[in-house]
Amino acid sequence: MKKFPKFTVIFAAATAMVTLAGCMGAGNCSGCGGSKVTNTALTNSNWYIQTGYKGIQPYFINGEHETLVYEVKFDGANDGKGNGNYKIEYSDGAFTTDFYAFEYDWNSTSVPEAYRAEETKKEVLYCYKTELSISGKITVGKAEKEFSDSVKTVSYFRSAYYSLQPVYSWQEIKSTSPAAYRPATLEAAYEEHDVVYENYYNYACTEVTSVKTEKDGEPETETYGKLNKTANSLFDNSSLYTVIRSLKLSSGLSQTINLFNAASGGISTIKLAGSGSELEKDELTAVSSALAAKNLYVPVKKDDEGNEIEDKGVSTVAVTIGYDGGEMSGTTQTVWYAALDDADNNTSRCTMVKLAIPVSFGLGTLNFTLKEV
Repeated sequence: MKKFPKFTVIFAAATAMVTLAGCMGAGNCSGCGGSKVTNTALTNSNWYIQTGYKGIQPYFINGEHETLVYEVKFDGANDGKGNGNYKIEYSDGAFTTDFYAFEYDWNSTSVPEAYRAEETKKEVLYCYKTELSISGKITVGKAEKEFSDSVKTVSYFRSAYYSLQPVYSWQEIKSTSPAAYRPATLEAAYEEHDVVYENYYNYACTEVTSVKTEKDGEPETETYGKLNKTANSLFDNSSLYTVIRSLKLSSGLSQTINLFNAASGGISTIKLAGSGSELEKDELTAVSSALAAKNLYVPVKKDDEGNEIEDKGVSTVAVTIGYDGGEMSGTTQTVWYAALDDADNNTSRCTMVKLAIPVSFGLGTLNFTLKEV
């Protein structure tokens, strides 16, 4: 199976992880092959006002959706430290996420026959969908290549009680990605991909069957086993930002996880770390306004004595996403969430408010900033 260049993997992840400590059904991990995860990620329902509720809230099943809209802007490498060999430019793009719950049928004909239940078995799962659309241009010397990219993802996973265990994911990737640091020609500067991945996990989450279909190509199927043997909690790549949202968000966060990503050819090791990075003042004002418009943030405009003061904006926590080993070890994303100040009154629901994704080869950074809830 052909692997994507490293930037494409990051780019796909942006449109978008589940511990094996709790399998469904028997209430223990006997269905997971008896393996004990040595580094378990503790997940909580940080998208609810009371984060200690580990199940899926009934209102979330009955039609309620959390839909977030982000503006996407490109910050080129103009500080002299970037890539002086060629450049990439992006027009303003759009990124949306949709998060809700639904009932999944393990007897559906869409489920691989080997993974179907022998009798009626339905299960309430989370669904997290993302969609990114953006256009741009690559320039090498006087030669130019214009492109329009889009990435769509869908992921199904279990509740925080079952550690957000993955059940299914789908990715449609139409991407034009930088392919070299010093390309001799325009053609050598990028790679194009038009491919769909569909990933089915078995009920015990010990195996995943991945179906890859390239444009005008025939489906290629590959099965990955021993998912219960990973050294860290395992998640699906398309649910990455929800998984981080579920963790104990703080500047002291330190968590290593494993991600299944068919585009990169299997399981990757990811290091998550809290960061002291803060939003710029205009960004903080914008995301605070977006949250306040839906009562997810209450501006503080007066002090204890009733004097008018400038609102400081919603408090945030930054988390870096590092890839352990190989070419991606030096490439780090940063994602900001509304901080969890009160686990029993989580007004801002740990909403993802910004995402910064560096483009490979020092070509710049894509910034996703919350615009509307």
